[in-house]
Amino acid sequence: MRHLLIAAVLLAAPLPALAQSATPFVQAETPVVAEARAFMAEYAARLTRPDVDAVGALYSRRGAHWTHRSSSVFESQAQITAAYRDGGWGPAAKFEWVGLRYEPLGADAVVVSGTFLWHDKDGSEPKPMGYTALLTRDDDGRLRIRLEHE
Repeated sequence: MRHLLIAAVLLAAPLPALAQSATPFVQAETPVVAEARAFMAEYAARLTRPDVDAVGALYSRRGAHWTHRSSSVFESQAQITAAYRDGGWGPAAKFEWVGLRYEPLGADAVVVSGTFLWHDKDGSEPKPMGYTALLTRDDDGRLRIRLEHE
């Protein structure tokens, strides 16, 4: 009886409505999302080079909320760069973003979330790490990291 009811509902539904509901929703990529994709590709490239200043320059010049491991702080760009320099940071042998998703919040901000794989130089198996960032447009017109959580 249940199958007959489902069949009756499907047959009674107008064909355009069925076709419309079967079409997946695809959102056109906005310019800020395209810019964010390029930013994240550049971020990955910089994480494999031993230039902490280049990595630090990716953070907002107004400072950023930085949540890493067990701490959450708001620091200036200079403090974040120093943390990379003085915290024993070294570049990855290989770095990969996995499944990044981009959610535009207007023309000047994007939430980016997904995971990453950090490959150490010792060849050990990388562990996937969760990642979320808010990229906002700085006063120089470029997207930079305003909030980062991993």
